[in-house]
Amino acid sequence: MSSPVEIAVVRDAAPAADAWRAVVAAARAADLPGVPAPVREEVLAGLRGDARTGGRTAPAWAATGAEGEVTAVAGVRPATSPGPGRTAADLQLYVHPAARRRGTGTLMLAAVAATAREEGWDTLRAAAPACTPADVFCLRHGFVRERVVHHLLLPLAEVHRAWLAELVCADHPGYRLTTWYAPPTPAPATAVPRTGSATPTGDPADPGDPAIPDGLAAAVPGFAFGTPDGAPEPGHGRLLTVAAVHTGTGAVAGYTEVLIPPAPAPRAQQCHTAVVPAHRRRGLGRWVTAEMLRRLHAEHPQISEVETAAADGDTAALALDEQLGFRPYRRTHAYRLHLPG
Repeated sequence: MSSPVEIAVVRDAAPAADAWRAVVAAARAADLPGVPAPVREEVLAGLRGDARTGGRTAPAWAATGAEGEVTAVAGVRPATSPGPGRTAADLQLYVHPAARRRGTGTLMLAAVAATAREEGWDTLRAAAPACTPADVFCLRHGFVRERVVHHLLLPLAEVHRAWLAELVCADHPGYRLTTWYAPPTPAPATAVPRTGSATPTGDPADPGDPAIPDGLAAAVPGFAFGTPDGAPEPGHGRLLTVAAVHTGTGAVAGYTEVLIPPAPAPRAQQCHTAVVPAHRRRGLGRWVTAEMLRRLHAEHPQISEVETAAADGDTAALALDEQLGFRPYRRTHAYRLHLPG
């Protein structure tokens, strides 16, 4: 028999942050052993609804049991800007392992779906670790599996600094490296970060600093933020971008981004790596990634490992990761749920 559960919309998760973190940490420990526990800021960023739509903070939900304990949490973040054909939202939903198989997740999903329709979203996107209760939950509740994402891990201690320096110092005629730090923004997962407000650390500040070309992030399939499978959330930490700039035109030819979580979290997340088609087959992807790893070694001693991801079938990205020492360690299934009007 199911225990009584109360589900409520939460507009400010901060007062209950510790309880929320306990649910997320327990769910991850059960479904993703080996993934670092989330820090408080990560939970708030992911489930409080840092993204905004229509000037309002996106809602979050909490389920409480008979004793008032938080047993499940959920949040959504717009994945696309509102408008015709662009009405998707990313879903996160965690149920404490001790509260599973009691219908709590189903009730939470129903509450989220009802509010999402009211907000004008007709699609929910989610990601679930392969072969876990979350994976089964998505299939059972009508989500359609769209793709498989391979996650790879690189222990930095296994990457020799002299080898990285050799890769970085290799001559790439007609190109130069530039790097900059910026706070990660809660932009939709499909948006392309811009560099206009960031100050490169390797070059003087200049209003004409190169910008990431529109659409370049989509040039290489990758992992999107806002998924309930252990990936870090935008809105906390620092974003390091390393770009290869074509000296003849001043345009970005390729780049990589890595999200560095707040200390003491030990795992950084490589977010995007892409090279403009006209500049491929010149080793730029390996070049920018090697410089990213070198900077993590030199500037972030608390980071002991880097996670990256590539879509199934993305042979170029997987081959590059293998060359640099990344090892496969898990898979994620990306899902989509249509919300009927």
